[in-house]
Amino acid sequence: MKVFLVGGAIRDDLLGIPFTEKDWVVVNSSHTEMIEKGFKQVGKKFPVYLHPKTKEEYALARKEKKTGKGHKNFSFDTKSKISLQDDLKRRDITINAIAKDESGNIFDPYGGIKDLKDRKIRIVSEAFSEDPLRLFRVARFKSKLADFNFSITKDTLEVLKSMSSGNEINFLSGERIWDETQKALSYENSSKYFTTLKKVNALKYFEGLEKVYSRNLKLLKRIDNKKNMIQEKWAIINLASDEVDVIEEKIRVPNKISNFRKTLNEIFQLNKKKKQMSEKNILMNLNKMNYFRDESNLLNSLKLLHNLELISPKEIKKWSSLLDDLKKIKIKTANLSAKEIKEKIYQERLEMIKDYKNDL
Repeated sequence: MKVFLVGGAIRDDLLGIPFTEKDWVVVNSSHTEMIEKGFKQVGKKFPVYLHPKTKEEYALARKEKKTGKGHKNFSFDTKSKISLQDDLKRRDITINAIAKDESGNIFDPYGGIKDLKDRKIRIVSEAFSEDPLRLFRVARFKSKLADFNFSITKDTLEVLKSMSSGNEINFLSGERIWDETQKALSYENSSKYFTTLKKVNALKYFEGLEKVYSRNLKLLKRIDNKKNMIQEKWAIINLASDEVDVIEEKIRVPNKISNFRKTLNEIFQLNKKKKQMSEKNILMNLNKMNYFRDESNLLNSLKLLHNLELISPKEIKKWSSLLDDLKKIKIKTANLSAKEIKEKIYQERLEMIKDYKNDL
């Protein structure tokens, strides 16, 4: 049994990027030996195991053969004769196909270190195109490595365009697409993820996004220097899209993130149309945004719109005052039924909105 550290940990270490996750490849071993040494297999078919102490992932060196559509339908050859070079050849891009043994010796059969120095994103082999998920992974790496000025090689771009034009992309697991997307949104330079997808004609996967892309990309770039703003960036890139509900269901966007996106869009539209709306419609929209039960999404949405310069300082001040006063409304409930209390609060809120409406 020989063990090698592979992939992102080596790439990030060579670039000086902090990393926490480590992936390992095991050569000259077998399923039986891994189990005997206390490793626990992840999944029934996939030859990946968790270390009994560190819980890091150890994978048997393998070759893959595509057996159907999508990124799941592969058969694996994990015989002990599979070499480290065989295993690295099946990886996505050269800078992820570098290995290091337990003595610190580097193995780089596909020129990953040179591409790191030259700041190039390049596929390892033709096997890349068998997994359509890798199209989104490359777009994510373009975002992750943007500060290092990495560019995608011409040949790699052609492969990505060819993959985008086929129907393989339609067989992808929605959850895996969201996983790549939310990682890209957590980085700085998240806009690079979407510009890369646009460049290789894969933006069409996100329903409705192409219709609002140009304006929303400019907005997204205004907070490109921020990290860990997944819900805010998702909401911005889909602002005013009429079809985003479809893609959110397809790729299983978490409810928390979807709800924030809806609130941002609703207050954005409400602010534009407030002069033409009745007090009842404004209150109905505030209820739709669940303001009186949980004010956080609405207040954070207003703050974000202000930071994006989509709402003026005067407007946000007026909105903040109105929302604060609406929450402070109290009525005397003595001798009133639940229905009467509800109606009286409703009327008080309408009056409050009426007082503010002309100044909003």
